[in-house]
Amino acid sequence: MTISIGKKICIIGLSSSGKSTLADIIAKKRNLNLLHLDQIGHIPNTNWVPAPAEEWMPRHDKFIEQDNWVVDGCYFRTMTQRLAKADTVIFIKMSRFGCAYRFVKRALQKKKDRFGKLEGATDDCNLAMLKYILLEAPRKFSKYEKLIKENPHLKVIYLYSFDDINKLVENL
Repeated sequence: MTISIGKKICIIGLSSSGKSTLADIIAKKRNLNLLHLDQIGHIPNTNWVPAPAEEWMPRHDKFIEQDNWVVDGCYFRTMTQRLAKADTVIFIKMSRFGCAYRFVKRALQKKKDRFGKLEGATDDCNLAMLKYILLEAPRKFSKYEKLIKENPHLKVIYLYSFDDINKLVENL
C-alpha cells in the first residue's frame, strides 16, 4: 500500500527521534529539496551555539518558498509560516525516554556522518540536552498540535515507533 504524502513536508518531534534520517530518506526517494533546521539554526564549527535569528530565519523563509521540500526540526519561531506553506506534517511522537537513550547512545558513538549533523559540532552527552528531551520539549507538543489544527489543509501523519517510521518508508 502506497502512502500519499505531499511535496512540502514538515517533520517534527523530539530530539533524537529520527527526524533528520527520515527527512533524508524522503528527500532522496521523492526528489525533494531538504533542509535540516539544526544546520541553519546553529553556527557551524561550534558546540551547538545558536545562530542569530536575523541570519537563519530569512534562509528558512526563502527555502519554504520553493515548490517542493522536506524540513526537519521544530523551531517554533518559524513553525507558523512553515505549516502554512506545507501540505504534510509528519509528527514523530516517540517516548521521551527512548529519545534520551538514543541521544546518549549517539553521543557515545560520535559518528561524524550523522544525518542533519551540524558541521564541526560535537555530539557530546550533556545534562542540559537530556533535560530538554525529557522535560522541556514534550511540553511543547500541545503548542504544535494547536498550530496543526489551525492549518486544516495539512495531511498529518503520526509515528509512534521506529516500526511506524519503517512502514512509512516502505510505503512511500
